[in-house]
Amino acid sequence: MNKTEKKEEVVKEVAEDAPNLENETVDKEKEELTLLKQSVLELQNKLMYTQADAINYRKRKDEEVANTLKYANQDLIMDLLNVMANLDHAANVKAETEKEEKIQSGIRMINQQFHDILKKYGVVEIEALGYPFDGNYMEAMLVGNDPEKPDDMVLEVLMKGYKYKERVIKPAVVKVNKVDTPQENNEK
Repeated sequence: MNKTEKKEEVVKEVAEDAPNLENETVDKEKEELTLLKQSVLELQNKLMYTQADAINYRKRKDEEVANTLKYANQDLIMDLLNVMANLDHAANVKAETEKEEKIQSGIRMINQQFHDILKKYGVVEIEALGYPFDGNYMEAMLVGNDPEKPDDMVLEVLMKGYKYKERVIKPAVVKVNKVDTPQENNEK
């Protein structure tokens, strides 16, 4: 074989292998392209979740800040409610002399001012007496037995309860009615 024939033979072999090499290269490129597309989709999904998390975090923080501002005076109001409870007690003491009656009248006026100011700022007394017991607003301290009243009816308010805006800041402490009824289990 001369040089020309060898060259032709090598060219023939390369020409025969060329379609195979071309197909392998195209297959590898298609596979790489598919992997890159999957990777891009995964990254897009992660980006969307991260953006949604950031939006939700910002909303939660905005809500926390709004609640903090809305209820910023709650500790002060709790302290004032304790003072007002003492004024309520003082206003209900029976006056024996005219001088005591004048002092008590002043205490009642101050007490009314406290009530008005607290109401102005969103503090409302929880109505409990004569209402059914509600554990969201009341705390049962005693149980009474009045057959003329329905079960779970508040018979007496031991300590007033208050709401500040929509939040219960001091539940009403109450006496609740429980009517004794014969139980079938006792008969067995």
